[in-house]
Parts: sequence; structure tokens; C-alpha cells
Amino acid sequence: MYNSHLRKRPVEAVAQEYASFRGRVIILWDDNIAGDITYAKELFRALAPHRKWWSAQASIRAADDDEFLELAARSGCKQLFIGLESVTQASVNEVSKRFNRVDKYAQAIERIHAHGIAVQAGIVFGFDHDTEAVFEETLEFLELSGVQNATFNILTPFPGTPLHRRLETEGRILTSDWSKYNSRTDVVFQPRLMSPEALLAGYRHANARFYSWGSICRRLSRSPVQLSWTLPLNLAYAFALRYRR
Repeated sequence: MYNSHLRKRPVEAVAQEYASFRGRVIILWDDNIAGDITYAKELFRALAPHRKWWSAQASIRAADDDEFLELAARSGCKQLFIGLESVTQASVNEVSKRFNRVDKYAQAIERIHAHGIAVQAGIVFGFDHDTEAVFEETLEFLELSGVQNATFNILTPFPGTPLHRRLETEGRILTSDWSKYNSRTDVVFQPRLMSPEALLAGYRHANARFYSWGSICRRLSRSPVQLSWTLPLNLAYAFALRYRR
């Protein structure tokens, strides 16, 4: 899809389209808004006069550049989705994101919060190094660091990927019913260190616990950043989870 290179629209074109929307809340649909720091800073300067709110995805490296965070906040950034993937370094290494240093996560989140920007963490369960302890370890970290929102997913070996080929070679693919390859309701492979049932139960527990009233209060009180943005999101997730059940 991406043809192995970063593609960028002209800053002026993005700013013009951004300004054209009647709504005040915008999602900048970019896999990594910090992929080109120089471009991002120029973009933020162009967006600032329009006085809208926005969120986007960024790598954890965004936390290393104070000017990036300052310009993002000034231009209306309310939240960054950060793909932490896992709180276990060995699991992070599995997805070739060695620049994600688990021992630096808390510091990076604190730096982002210091600029008034909330954090939505992307977490995946089911890596080969994940035991059943990973669910509580993840929840404890997210609550202690005051992460405002999180998106949990079950590791899913999509057809045509190296992961699917490896698991198929190892005899660990459980089904070819592609409707179950949704990362939310089914486990389609045999995890290495737990049962498929334990992985699904742990994923459901993580969602329920993270968006419980107690966890919402603990997390948002530890880092009361952008409450007008993050509290409604937490309540929406909480009600959605209860409705699904």
C-alpha cells in the first residue's frame, strides 16, 4: 500500500483542507505524524491559526522532541495515539520496534503530558513472550502512568504476512475463517505461552478493567490532561463495553 516510502502532501494543501471542515475536532489520518519531524513542525505552524482540535498517530520518538510537542499543542493537538504494542521488551522486539524502549515508556508519556497532550496507547496481546501475567502487568503500567485511553487488540496473523507464514509453518493457525481475523472477538492461532481461551479472556478483562469506573478515576486523576477530551472518550468506551455484554 505504501510502496516502502513516506509520502507527504504539500503543507499548504493539508492546511487548506483542514480549514475547510466545519467541525472543530479533526483526526489527522497519518500512520506516524512524527515520521518527518521537520515536515510535522511546518504543518503544525500552518494549522495553528485555524484554532481547531486534532489528534493523530505518532511513534514514541515524538516524545524526544520538545519543540515538536510544543508546536503540536499550540496548533490544537489534544491527544496522540502511541503504538506501545507491549510493556514487555521481548514482545516489542518481535515486531521490529526496537526503538520502543519499555524502560523509557513512563518518561516519554510524562513528557507528552507535560505539554498538555493526552496519550492513547495501542496495546497488542498474544506475542510469543506473553504469559498470562501480561494482562495485569499492562494494566498496572497504564494506570500508574496515567494513560488517558488505550486500544487493546489481539495479535492477528493476517493472510499474506510473515507472521501468518511462520505460524502456519509451525502448525499454529487454528482457522481459515477470515471473518474471525478481526483482532477483537476471536483468537485464530495457538499462542506459545497460554491457551487461546486464556488470551481471549485476558483481552476482555483488560478492556473491562481499564474502562471500569475505578480505573478511569485512578488514571485521569494521576494525569488530569485534556479532561474535556478524554473523560467523554472513557465514558463512551465504558458504556460501549457494557452494552456489548
